[in-house]
Amino acid sequence: MMSTEDEAAADMMCCASCGIAENDDVKLKKCACNLVRYCSVTCQRDHRSQHKKACKKRVVELRDELLFTQPESSHLGDCQICFLPLSIDLRKSTLMSCCSKTVCCGCEMASILHQKVNSGNPETKCPFCRKPAPSTMDEVDKQTMKRIEANDPVA
Repeated sequence: MMSTEDEAAADMMCCASCGIAENDDVKLKKCACNLVRYCSVTCQRDHRSQHKKACKKRVVELRDELLFTQPESSHLGDCQICFLPLSIDLRKSTLMSCCSKTVCCGCEMASILHQKVNSGNPETKCPFCRKPAPSTMDEVDKQTMKRIEANDPVA
């Protein structure tokens, strides 16, 4: 007795209309929905009335899947803390001058809230390396120069 998976695999290797199996002489062509295969345009046309509804539904699913799936990563890379892709909007991420790591605003805000709740200390620290955040632009410049001297390509 064959399981439904075995039957589906066997069906994929034969024409949905006439049942001819794929071999060296007969190459089956996939339907747009990738659910069934046909040996010829005639078989596809004959089977269209039975398959039309399922085909249209699957084509819409495939289109939605292609349009609405999130990319694995952006060209800016991932947040160094939560590993989610960084937003294309540069206002939604911060380059930390102390360690030259780019952190999303969500992780930065979570770090600030965590520091205020747990330690009661209003002084903010880098969410990645935990160094105190610079308070003036001169301190930012000093930290950036320190990273440049360490041959950090991001700095």
